[in-house]
Amino acid sequence: MNKMKSVYFAEKDRIELRDVEIPPVLPGMVKIKTAYAALCATDVHMVTMGVLGAQPGIPLGHEASGVIVELGQGTEGYGFHLGDKVAVAPIAVCGKCPMCKKGLPQYCLHAQPVAAFSEYIVTDISAVYKIPADADLKKYSLVEPAVCTIRAMDLAGIKHGQTVAVSGIGGIGSILLNMVLLAGGAKVTAIDPVREKRELALSMGAEYALDPLSDDLEARSGEITGGCGFDHVFEVSGSPKAADVCLDMVAHCGKVTYFAVFPPEYEMPLNLYKLYMKEASIQTVFTSHYLFPRAVNLMPRVQTDKIIGKILPLSQALEAFELFKESKYPKILLEC
Repeated sequence: MNKMKSVYFAEKDRIELRDVEIPPVLPGMVKIKTAYAALCATDVHMVTMGVLGAQPGIPLGHEASGVIVELGQGTEGYGFHLGDKVAVAPIAVCGKCPMCKKGLPQYCLHAQPVAAFSEYIVTDISAVYKIPADADLKKYSLVEPAVCTIRAMDLAGIKHGQTVAVSGIGGIGSILLNMVLLAGGAKVTAIDPVREKRELALSMGAEYALDPLSDDLEARSGEITGGCGFDHVFEVSGSPKAADVCLDMVAHCGKVTYFAVFPPEYEMPLNLYKLYMKEASIQTVFTSHYLFPRAVNLMPRVQTDKIIGKILPLSQALEAFELFKESKYPKILLEC
């Protein structure tokens, strides 16, 4: 079989499921039979807003798990075998450019994107991470977003007993909430306009759940934290409407972490005097290849049974994108 199904960015606001040639397995590369690929808000926003510089004509998807079915020449010494279960990073990196040598491979100048919404993934071995032989491939398709949340936790530096709010309990927001709970966050508060997502957050262990459409978030933050505000506020929805209120909710010497990918043209109004008077700080988050082993180790403690809301076959990728826009399910998987 020389062809496979793959999801492509066809034109603005439109994707296509195409029959394309399976790429050859060149030296240093591996071929993976994709098991599950998870739909991320970034995938949708690449098509609707052109985030990450996305242009029509590219294949989509960057969160996946699968099984190695072919190993290219030169991969013998890296500990991989046919039949190994693996998780896949969003890019393959060169390891030689200035950014890679600086220890920032996520900014590799010669990065090669991985096309996860495909029946097969052919990529450099630098993008492949072994997972346990008995791993549930559905669960481990979320290794990549777990990596991003671990990066957020490292940068935020939450200490046990610090108060935390998470704005946006979608796919990545629910994983981040899971990490906050594991990290010892206190008075953990979820914020989302969708009732089902607030209920999900409470079932996962959040202590409070607020509706930004009906609750006064600054006032409720004060009530929950004894008038202090939250030590950490994570904005994970990517909605401009949710961006500036986070600065009203944060405590003195607290931190607001803008985790989500916001629209490229959005510019947030910022009162620096107000921020100065709180001595608060702002943090953004990208990712790090070096965190994949940690994410793999942590996956058994991620509540994927609650986070994965819907599984559709790859043939229904167009329906999955439309379903995402309904904001009903935290995480949608494509069975490839």
